[in-house]
Amino acid sequence: MKNIILIISFLLFSGTAFSDGHKVKFKDIKGYKKQFISMHKKKVNRIIEVKASEGFPVYEGKTSIQVTVNREDAGCGTGKAQTTQIQCDGKGNRSRQELNLGDMKLKNKEHIFEYAVYFDETYEPLKKGAVVIIGQMHTDNKAKGCHSCCHFWAQDFKYKGEHYYSWASKAAYSSEPVVIGKIEDLKGKWTHLKFHVLWKLDETGRFKIYKNNEVIADLKNIKTLADTCTGGYMKFGIYRHRTIGYWNSDWESLPDQRVYLDSIVFRKPKKEEKFKNQK
Repeated sequence: MKNIILIISFLLFSGTAFSDGHKVKFKDIKGYKKQFISMHKKKVNRIIEVKASEGFPVYEGKTSIQVTVNREDAGCGTGKAQTTQIQCDGKGNRSRQELNLGDMKLKNKEHIFEYAVYFDETYEPLKKGAVVIIGQMHTDNKAKGCHSCCHFWAQDFKYKGEHYYSWASKAAYSSEPVVIGKIEDLKGKWTHLKFHVLWKLDETGRFKIYKNNEVIADLKNIKTLADTCTGGYMKFGIYRHRTIGYWNSDWESLPDQRVYLDSIVFRKPKKEEKFKNQK
Protein backbone atom coordinates (compact mmCIF):
# COMPACT_ATOMS: atom_id res chain seq x y z
CA MET A 1 0.00 0.00 0.00
CA LYS A 2 2.84 2.36 0.89
CA ASN A 3 4.49 1.67 -2.49
CA ILE A 4 1.27 2.49 -4.34
CA ILE A 5 0.96 5.80 -2.50
CA LEU A 6 4.56 6.66 -3.33
CA ILE A 7 4.01 5.93 -7.03
CA ILE A 8 0.86 8.07 -7.16
CA SER A 9 2.64 10.91 -5.36
CA PHE A 10 5.52 10.75 -7.84
CA LEU A 11 3.17 10.90 -10.81
CA LEU A 12 1.31 13.87 -9.38
CA PHE A 13 4.43 15.87 -8.73
CA SER A 14 5.95 14.95 -12.10
CA GLY A 15 2.81 16.23 -13.84
CA THR A 16 2.01 12.98 -15.63
CA ALA A 17 -0.83 11.60 -13.52
CA PHE A 18 -4.32 11.71 -15.01
CA SER A 19 -2.92 13.25 -18.18
CA ASP A 20 -3.10 11.87 -21.72
CA GLY A 21 -0.45 14.21 -23.10
CA HIS A 22 -3.06 16.26 -24.97
CA LYS A 23 -2.17 19.67 -23.53
CA VAL A 24 1.39 20.93 -23.83
CA LYS A 25 3.34 24.13 -23.22
CA PHE A 26 6.37 25.24 -25.22
CA LYS A 27 8.29 28.41 -24.38
CA ASP A 28 9.03 28.98 -28.08
CA ILE A 29 5.35 29.71 -28.80
CA LYS A 30 4.06 33.19 -27.96
CA GLY A 31 0.74 35.00 -28.42
CA TYR A 32 -1.47 31.91 -28.68
CA LYS A 33 -3.90 31.09 -25.89
CA LYS A 34 -3.77 27.29 -26.14
CA GLN A 35 -1.40 24.51 -27.14
CA PHE A 36 -2.37 20.88 -27.56
CA ILE A 37 -1.45 17.84 -29.64
CA SER A 38 -3.63 17.33 -32.71
CA MET A 39 -5.14 13.84 -33.21
CA HIS A 40 -3.33 12.62 -30.10
CA LYS A 41 -5.36 9.50 -29.34
CA LYS A 42 -3.72 6.13 -30.12
CA LYS A 43 -0.46 7.83 -31.09
CA VAL A 44 3.01 8.33 -29.66
CA ASN A 45 3.89 12.01 -29.21
CA ARG A 46 7.10 12.85 -31.09
CA ILE A 47 7.05 16.62 -30.50
CA ILE A 48 9.68 17.60 -27.95
CA GLU A 49 11.64 20.62 -26.77
CA VAL A 50 15.38 20.44 -27.44
CA LYS A 51 18.33 22.56 -26.28
CA ALA A 52 21.09 24.37 -28.13
CA SER A 53 23.46 23.32 -25.33
CA GLU A 54 22.93 19.69 -26.39
CA GLY A 55 23.84 20.38 -30.02
CA PHE A 56 20.36 20.84 -31.50
CA PRO A 57 19.60 23.63 -33.98
CA VAL A 58 18.00 26.69 -32.36
CA TYR A 59 16.95 29.88 -34.15
CA GLU A 60 17.02 32.15 -31.10
CA GLY A 61 17.13 31.69 -27.36
CA LYS A 62 18.12 28.36 -25.82
CA THR A 63 15.54 25.90 -27.17
CA SER A 64 13.56 24.89 -30.23
CA ILE A 65 10.77 22.40 -30.98
CA GLN A 66 11.75 19.14 -32.67
CA VAL A 67 9.01 17.45 -34.70
CA THR A 68 9.43 13.91 -36.01
CA VAL A 69 6.76 11.88 -37.83
CA ASN A 70 6.74 8.28 -39.02
CA ARG A 71 4.36 6.06 -40.93
CA GLU A 72 2.60 4.81 -37.80
CA ASP A 73 1.66 8.27 -36.51
CA ALA A 74 -2.01 8.03 -37.45
CA GLY A 75 -3.98 9.15 -34.42
CA CYS A 76 -7.57 10.18 -33.71
CA GLY A 77 -9.56 12.97 -32.11
CA THR A 78 -11.60 12.50 -28.95
CA GLY A 79 -15.09 11.13 -28.22
CA LYS A 80 -17.22 10.31 -31.26
CA ALA A 81 -14.47 11.73 -33.47
CA GLN A 82 -12.52 8.50 -32.95
CA THR A 83 -14.99 6.64 -35.15
CA THR A 84 -15.17 9.08 -38.07
CA GLN A 85 -12.82 9.01 -41.04
CA ILE A 86 -12.28 12.77 -41.13
CA GLN A 87 -11.33 12.86 -37.44
CA CYS A 88 -9.15 9.76 -37.49
CA ASP A 89 -5.98 9.56 -39.60
CA GLY A 90 -6.26 6.34 -41.54
CA LYS A 91 -3.17 4.16 -41.76
CA GLY A 92 -1.97 4.37 -45.34
CA ASN A 93 -3.47 7.80 -45.96
CA ARG A 94 -2.43 10.35 -43.31
CA SER A 95 0.17 10.65 -40.58
CA ARG A 96 0.94 13.67 -38.45
CA GLN A 97 2.69 15.24 -35.50
CA GLU A 98 1.08 18.66 -35.09
CA LEU A 99 0.37 21.26 -32.44
CA ASN A 100 -3.07 22.91 -32.50
CA LEU A 101 -2.88 26.45 -31.12
CA GLY A 102 -6.57 27.08 -30.44
CA ASP A 103 -9.55 28.76 -32.11
CA MET A 104 -9.26 32.36 -33.30
CA LYS A 105 -11.75 34.94 -34.58
CA LEU A 106 -10.43 36.25 -37.88
CA LYS A 107 -13.07 38.14 -39.92
CA ASN A 108 -12.12 41.79 -40.56
CA LYS A 109 -9.02 41.52 -38.34
CA GLU A 110 -5.38 42.17 -39.20
CA HIS A 111 -2.82 39.71 -37.84
CA ILE A 112 0.85 38.79 -38.10
CA PHE A 113 2.03 35.18 -37.84
CA GLU A 114 5.74 34.35 -37.61
CA TYR A 115 7.86 31.23 -37.26
CA ALA A 116 11.29 29.84 -38.10
CA VAL A 117 11.65 26.40 -39.70
CA TYR A 118 14.70 24.16 -40.08
CA PHE A 119 14.58 21.10 -42.32
CA ASP A 120 16.83 18.43 -40.81
CA GLU A 121 19.76 17.31 -42.97
CA THR A 122 18.15 13.84 -43.13
CA TYR A 123 14.80 15.21 -44.36
CA GLU A 124 13.70 13.69 -47.66
CA PRO A 125 10.61 14.78 -49.63
CA LEU A 126 7.94 12.13 -50.17
CA LYS A 127 7.14 10.47 -53.49
CA LYS A 128 4.05 8.77 -54.96
CA GLY A 129 2.01 12.00 -54.95
CA ALA A 130 2.18 12.51 -51.16
CA VAL A 131 2.11 16.05 -49.74
CA VAL A 132 3.74 17.30 -46.53
CA ILE A 133 2.24 20.37 -44.82
CA ILE A 134 4.36 22.27 -42.29
CA GLY A 135 2.25 25.13 -40.92
CA GLN A 136 -1.40 25.84 -41.71
CA MET A 137 -4.28 28.13 -40.78
CA HIS A 138 -7.17 25.68 -40.69
CA THR A 139 -10.82 26.75 -40.91
CA ASP A 140 -12.82 26.22 -37.73
CA ASN A 141 -15.96 24.93 -39.53
CA LYS A 142 -18.25 26.69 -37.05
CA ALA A 143 -19.97 29.06 -39.46
CA LYS A 144 -22.78 27.69 -41.64
CA GLY A 145 -21.40 26.40 -44.92
CA CYS A 146 -17.78 26.54 -43.77
CA HIS A 147 -16.38 23.23 -44.98
CA SER A 148 -13.11 24.24 -46.59
CA CYS A 149 -9.86 22.84 -45.20
CA CYS A 150 -7.59 25.84 -44.79
CA HIS A 151 -7.35 29.58 -45.21
CA PHE A 152 -3.66 29.08 -46.05
CA TRP A 153 -0.89 26.53 -45.60
CA ALA A 154 2.84 26.00 -46.28
CA GLN A 155 3.73 22.72 -47.93
CA ASP A 156 6.50 20.57 -49.35
CA PHE A 157 5.28 19.33 -52.71
CA LYS A 158 6.55 18.65 -56.20
CA TYR A 159 6.30 21.70 -58.45
CA LYS A 160 7.77 21.89 -61.94
CA GLY A 161 9.82 18.76 -61.34
CA GLU A 162 11.38 19.84 -58.02
CA HIS A 163 10.28 19.72 -54.38
CA TYR A 164 9.62 23.18 -52.97
CA TYR A 165 8.41 24.60 -49.68
CA SER A 166 5.66 27.01 -50.73
CA TRP A 167 2.60 28.95 -49.58
CA ALA A 168 -0.84 28.18 -50.94
CA SER A 169 -4.43 29.18 -50.17
CA LYS A 170 -7.92 28.02 -51.08
CA ALA A 171 -9.28 31.38 -49.97
CA ALA A 172 -7.02 33.41 -52.26
CA TYR A 173 -7.62 30.92 -55.10
CA SER A 174 -4.22 31.63 -56.60
CA SER A 175 -3.31 29.34 -59.48
CA GLU A 176 0.40 29.55 -58.63
CA PRO A 177 1.96 28.90 -55.21
CA VAL A 178 4.29 31.41 -53.58
CA VAL A 179 7.63 29.61 -53.58
CA ILE A 180 9.63 29.93 -50.34
CA GLY A 181 12.54 27.80 -51.45
CA LYS A 182 13.71 24.49 -52.86
CA ILE A 183 13.71 21.85 -50.11
CA GLU A 184 17.28 20.83 -50.88
CA ASP A 185 18.42 24.45 -50.42
CA LEU A 186 16.52 24.89 -47.13
CA LYS A 187 17.94 21.80 -45.41
CA GLY A 188 20.39 22.38 -42.58
CA LYS A 189 19.61 26.06 -42.01
CA TRP A 190 16.95 28.26 -40.48
CA THR A 191 14.36 30.10 -42.57
CA HIS A 192 12.24 32.76 -40.88
CA LEU A 193 8.75 33.38 -42.27
CA LYS A 194 6.25 36.13 -41.56
CA PHE A 195 2.67 36.23 -42.84
CA HIS A 196 0.83 39.56 -42.52
CA VAL A 197 -2.87 39.10 -43.21
CA LEU A 198 -5.97 41.26 -43.47
CA TRP A 199 -8.77 38.73 -43.07
CA LYS A 200 -11.66 39.34 -45.48
CA LEU A 201 -14.46 37.25 -46.96
CA ASP A 202 -14.66 39.53 -49.99
CA GLU A 203 -11.90 40.75 -52.28
CA THR A 204 -10.65 43.49 -49.99
CA GLY A 205 -8.14 41.37 -48.09
CA ARG A 206 -4.37 41.34 -48.30
CA PHE A 207 -1.63 38.79 -47.71
CA LYS A 208 2.00 39.87 -47.41
CA ILE A 209 4.69 37.19 -47.08
CA TYR A 210 8.25 37.69 -45.81
CA LYS A 211 11.19 35.28 -46.00
CA ASN A 212 14.12 36.22 -43.76
CA ASN A 213 12.66 39.76 -43.48
CA GLU A 214 12.42 40.25 -47.24
CA VAL A 215 9.04 40.51 -49.00
CA ILE A 216 8.53 37.62 -51.43
CA ALA A 217 4.83 38.23 -52.14
CA ASP A 218 2.26 40.98 -51.60
CA LEU A 219 -1.19 39.85 -52.65
CA LYS A 220 -3.67 42.72 -52.67
CA ASN A 221 -7.45 42.87 -53.14
CA ILE A 222 -8.03 39.17 -52.55
CA LYS A 223 -10.22 36.90 -50.44
CA THR A 224 -8.21 35.72 -47.45
CA LEU A 225 -10.98 33.73 -45.71
CA ALA A 226 -12.42 30.55 -47.20
CA ASP A 227 -16.09 30.85 -48.19
CA THR A 228 -18.41 31.69 -45.23
CA CYS A 229 -15.61 30.90 -42.72
CA THR A 230 -14.97 33.56 -40.09
CA GLY A 231 -12.51 31.78 -37.78
CA GLY A 232 -9.70 29.27 -37.71
CA TYR A 233 -6.77 27.83 -35.79
CA MET A 234 -3.05 27.60 -36.49
CA LYS A 235 -1.37 24.20 -36.61
CA PHE A 236 2.37 23.65 -36.61
CA GLY A 237 4.30 20.44 -37.16
CA ILE A 238 4.30 17.83 -39.90
CA TYR A 239 1.05 16.67 -41.53
CA ARG A 240 1.41 14.11 -44.33
CA HIS A 241 -1.49 13.15 -46.56
CA ARG A 242 -2.05 11.26 -49.80
CA THR A 243 0.43 8.62 -48.64
CA ILE A 244 -1.88 5.83 -49.83
CA GLY A 245 0.54 5.22 -52.71
CA TYR A 246 3.08 3.88 -50.21
CA TRP A 247 0.48 1.67 -48.54
CA ASN A 248 -0.55 0.17 -51.88
CA SER A 249 3.01 -0.60 -52.98
CA ASP A 250 5.83 -0.40 -50.40
CA TRP A 251 4.65 0.78 -46.98
CA GLU A 252 8.05 0.21 -45.35
CA SER A 253 9.68 2.72 -47.70
CA LEU A 254 7.66 5.64 -46.28
CA PRO A 255 10.46 7.45 -44.38
CA ASP A 256 10.53 9.34 -41.10
CA GLN A 257 10.78 13.11 -41.50
CA ARG A 258 12.05 15.71 -39.05
CA VAL A 259 11.92 19.50 -38.82
CA TYR A 260 12.65 22.03 -36.09
CA LEU A 261 10.42 25.00 -35.30
CA ASP A 262 11.27 28.09 -33.29
CA SER A 263 9.99 31.58 -32.51
CA ILE A 264 6.35 30.79 -33.30
CA VAL A 265 4.61 34.13 -32.73
CA PHE A 266 1.09 35.46 -33.17
CA ARG A 267 0.57 39.19 -32.72
CA LYS A 268 -1.35 42.23 -33.84
CA PRO A 269 0.59 44.60 -36.10
CA LYS A 270 2.13 47.65 -34.52
CA LYS A 271 0.67 51.01 -35.52
CA GLU A 272 3.36 51.67 -38.11
CA GLU A 273 3.02 48.12 -39.49
CA LYS A 274 -0.68 48.29 -40.26
CA PHE A 275 -1.49 48.11 -43.93
CA LYS A 276 -3.24 51.52 -43.94
CA ASN A 277 -0.03 53.09 -42.57
CA GLN A 278 2.33 51.42 -45.02
CA LYS A 279 3.68 53.45 -47.93
